[in-house]
Amino acid sequence: MSVPEAFARPADSAGRRIWRTDGPTGLPVPRYDGRSIVNLAVSAFAASGARGRRGPMLAPPLEESVDPFSDTTDGTRLVFLVDALGWDGFLEWSRAAGPTGTTWARSAVPLTTVFPSTTTAALVSLSTGVPPGRHGLVGYRQYLPRFGVVGDMLNMAPVGTGARDQLIGPGWTPSMLTGAPTLARRGMRTTVLTRDIFEGSGLTRLLYDGAEFVGYATASHLVHQLVGILGRPRPPRVLYLYWSELDTVQHLVGPDPRWFAMEVDRIADLLRRAASQLPRVRTRAVRVAITGDHGQVPATVRGRVSVDEERALLREIVRPLAGDRRAGFFAVRPGRAAALERALRRRMAPRTPVHGTEEILRAELFGPPPFHPEIRERIGDVVAFPRSPECFTYRLPGAAAPKRFLTGAHGGLEAGELLVPLVAGSLADLTDDAGRSGASKR
Repeated sequence: MSVPEAFARPADSAGRRIWRTDGPTGLPVPRYDGRSIVNLAVSAFAASGARGRRGPMLAPPLEESVDPFSDTTDGTRLVFLVDALGWDGFLEWSRAAGPTGTTWARSAVPLTTVFPSTTTAALVSLSTGVPPGRHGLVGYRQYLPRFGVVGDMLNMAPVGTGARDQLIGPGWTPSMLTGAPTLARRGMRTTVLTRDIFEGSGLTRLLYDGAEFVGYATASHLVHQLVGILGRPRPPRVLYLYWSELDTVQHLVGPDPRWFAMEVDRIADLLRRAASQLPRVRTRAVRVAITGDHGQVPATVRGRVSVDEERALLREIVRPLAGDRRAGFFAVRPGRAAALERALRRRMAPRTPVHGTEEILRAELFGPPPFHPEIRERIGDVVAFPRSPECFTYRLPGAAAPKRFLTGAHGGLEAGELLVPLVAGSLADLTDDAGRSGASKR
């Protein structure tokens, strides 16, 4: 007897074509076999001319039919990661965005992000070319056996401290957390253009180990820096560009199409302004791949499951909740996994997927083996997947209360979280509808 799918299939035909589910659990599985963002990273590596060894740990490149870099040998590959650029929101924007939307949609295909569908796991996959199960960053919050704490992986500090980089000491190296080197360390000549406030942080040091870091402070400064990098006599073979503000606004107001459109319009304008200041021969040589690390789905206060306030849940676990708001990792008292599962099912919506870690690993949600040696300790014993608008929260005793409840959420396996677009073309092609009155073209 087949297991029903845990979450609804995507509404559009392109999304349904790449949708895969695991037979025993019915859970959607990211397409690490050639249609996920980790494969995009490996395609950039393969096209960069890097002389480092590819190695057995790397994922395969993108399927050739969707690989934006398979037919290019010269020029720069620009991987533009827009945080929270989901496939559903992109499709809605493209239908109303005029010539730019039409141009972008013409080249767009859906990919999956990784599981969990969260920034830390996704960005480490992009920087290393391996799935989360291999690099070991498996959650926004996760248990770190070497440090003996549940860590906030964005801030590289124990959860609840409100601090930054407390896990980063004088002798710290990325290998203390990850099981794979960055693609830059494998020989790919890479420049990263991201917010200057991230420079020197623990997560930045982990993500961009071996790459050139260039920071920007404002949107106009981003254009200035991007023009400077692409205008170099010898620009980098691979340029990563990161934009966070779409994610921020969706967390604050939810996945509202009005603000989604405003942010993507802004992104398109930034690229047009950069292209207008570069020679035409250079913009034709820059091959752009625009994608996201996840989408977002609605979360409500009424749907919040505050694990720290639920005695039936608290008495069954041995350390703070890890994972993400939309995928909770529970470390359970010996022999109490079944009791925890019953307590979760009583508290949450009917048919909420709850599975043991071994089931999740067999389903390859984190990718195929070999796995990071600490993966089972880092995840815990039980993983639960709330249905939107439900989500988990957990606050340690004495920790400051959050300033606001975030009405946009991600980390789980619903189509709105898991599917992201891949928009590909030369910088000239993607910006052709504007910028002609800017700097002279040659």
